[in-house]
Amino acid sequence: MTPARLPANRLINSVILGAIALLLAACAGSTSALDQLATTTPRGSAFTQALFKNYAYLANSFAGMSDDSGFSLFDSTGDIGTLAEAYATKALIAASGTEPDPEPSVDAQSANARDRLLRALSEGKDRFPYDAARAQADYDCWMLNATVESQLAAAAQCRASFSASIDKFERDIHRPVFTPPPPSAPPPVSNYTVYFEFDSWTLTGEQLTVLQDAINTARAGGQSRITIVGHTDTSGSPGYNQGLSVKRANVVKETLVTMGARPEAIEVSGVGETDLAVLTGDGVREPKNRRAVVTLIP
Repeated sequence: MTPARLPANRLINSVILGAIALLLAACAGSTSALDQLATTTPRGSAFTQALFKNYAYLANSFAGMSDDSGFSLFDSTGDIGTLAEAYATKALIAASGTEPDPEPSVDAQSANARDRLLRALSEGKDRFPYDAARAQADYDCWMLNATVESQLAAAAQCRASFSASIDKFERDIHRPVFTPPPPSAPPPVSNYTVYFEFDSWTLTGEQLTVLQDAINTARAGGQSRITIVGHTDTSGSPGYNQGLSVKRANVVKETLVTMGARPEAIEVSGVGETDLAVLTGDGVREPKNRRAVVTLIP
């Protein structure tokens, strides 16, 4: 059974889309909407520009066709020509930056499809403008082509295309957005200080406890490098103190290795009396300056 042909008035009414379409026609004089497409540069949002591209494609797809009555595409009294003008007019409206509404539905099935399209447009046309424009153009292609009896097969193809494009549009809208977890903070740099007696590089029991705490922290925090810097006070000559500071750093390294640290992960240096914890004059025996500083580095 051949579907009933819809009245041509509905198609003509679709072409005259309110004041905007009338203004375009007035500005163009006798020039058809289809003729204006070639010289039109779309503006507005990504969505309206994509709509222009889709509608212009549909309008231009009728080039060279005529309807069953023999009317030329460019004869506005022919159904095929009027159909092309409908798409061209919607393209020009979109080119102005205005969003043309999807065509009215004609039955329960197309009403459900239109409602589905409107929901998707509301949710995602700004995020997925190209998917949105394709879905709206496919829907309008279904509705408008169905008004011309010779285009019923094309309308069925547009309906199938709409089914695919709205499915894709909705999948994109509802696809979970992967948010990578915030990067974990690197283990903090930790410093441990051990102190020595005057002119000594021997560790006491109390200082061994400090080093054991350093090893435990390195294991728990995942620090991969350890630096050890030896220091002295200002008593003695600078040359002697430089050597003493290196001895202090090395004995700390040996102790950490015994406790389980990897030798290759430890960097040792001595700075003698050049980096004092407590500023003093020369020749002063200051206990807080006789030290080695252990730094755990991520």
